[in-house]
Amino acid sequence: MSDFRFNVSDVIYVPLRGMLLRLKLVDGEPDTAQVKPGRKLRLKSPGGEERVVTIKDHSATGGRVTKKALMAKRELDVIIPAEDGMRDQDPVEIGWEAFGPVR
Repeated sequence: MSDFRFNVSDVIYVPLRGMLLRLKLVDGEPDTAQVKPGRKLRLKSPGGEERVVTIKDHSATGGRVTKKALMAKRELDVIIPAEDGMRDQDPVEIGWEAFGPVR
């Protein structure tokens, strides 16, 4: 399993589903198994705050997540629970980073 890093390039609250994070791959080559629903990501804010979140689902509009598509687009849309994205009234925002795999 290789380590990987994404930048959070967009955050959208999706009613009844959670928060959609648009992730831009900047380092590494994650396997699709490492970013499938149920897996965890470590998020880090520009100020240094860290939290671990669970991938609840992928975006319905993003199509099927394959290694080939991920490496070609270098982009992944994931849904995380709203409570993971809004901890202590401090929401995940553009500019945060996402790391994995969480061991």
